[in-house]
Amino acid sequence: MLRRLNLPWIFVLAAFVTMILAAGGVWQLARPADDMLEALGPMWIGIAAVFWVLWRQVAPHGAAKAAADLPPAPLTTDFEPLRLDRRYAHLARLSLGALDYVVVDTETTGLDTDRDDIVQIGAVRIVGGEVQTAGSFERLVNPGRPIPQAATRFHGITDDNLADAAGIDEVLTAFTAFAGDAVLVGHNIAFDLAIMNRTHRIESPALDTMLLSIGAFPLRRDHTLDALAEHFEEPARNRHTALGDADLTARLFLRLLPELDRAGACLFGDAQDLCADSADRIRSMHPGR
Repeated sequence: MLRRLNLPWIFVLAAFVTMILAAGGVWQLARPADDMLEALGPMWIGIAAVFWVLWRQVAPHGAAKAAADLPPAPLTTDFEPLRLDRRYAHLARLSLGALDYVVVDTETTGLDTDRDDIVQIGAVRIVGGEVQTAGSFERLVNPGRPIPQAATRFHGITDDNLADAAGIDEVLTAFTAFAGDAVLVGHNIAFDLAIMNRTHRIESPALDTMLLSIGAFPLRRDHTLDALAEHFEEPARNRHTALGDADLTARLFLRLLPELDRAGACLFGDAQDLCADSADRIRSMHPGR
């Protein structure tokens, strides 16, 4: 479904067309072949130089490297929890702006999807293209084991905070009821879903803002939440809390929608294709992860 040209190829195509038009103009003025070739040489060099200067102005610093260089350490390269190969007939042809979303984030005991556990889930709704400030979801989760100090230093959640918290089964049941039939959105959401799926299989369709950012901005190297917040000048409040990060991700997702439209991904099916393409690029860059 997705049809798009990236910026380098647009510049090459524009330069090629300009050279052809220039050759046509010279042909009209310089009939002898020798005169035409003598005039075309400097003109083509000048055209190439102009497009090179323009490219250097438009492309970010290190664009040639950035175009092939993705985030150096994604949380996971296993994007199976997103089920990007599955087609949702009732969603595929719907505009991204017309859908309802639940944007989710988690805090965990660590970064191993096979061993670590969730200690907090936060989520907000997007309805009618607006983040709903009322009625958000925020629950602490007792993992049934001590939280490593490194994790506590990151998100500030301690064992004492979780002493009276419910277990993951109860909290995930409440979260799935909150999410309902909405499309899930998250940053590195494959990581969150992988841990959730060990307890309760999440069947909702999902989109990843990290993968969408890679598709929308193929020349950018940094697609972290903080980098996107800086790019869109969105304030980052209560970072490294599940609800704070979910709220930031929701605002960034809405800011990404016009960029996705320009990239040719205005429908849900297009966004799935864009995520799948970005996931393939990450896996090719990090085959061992």
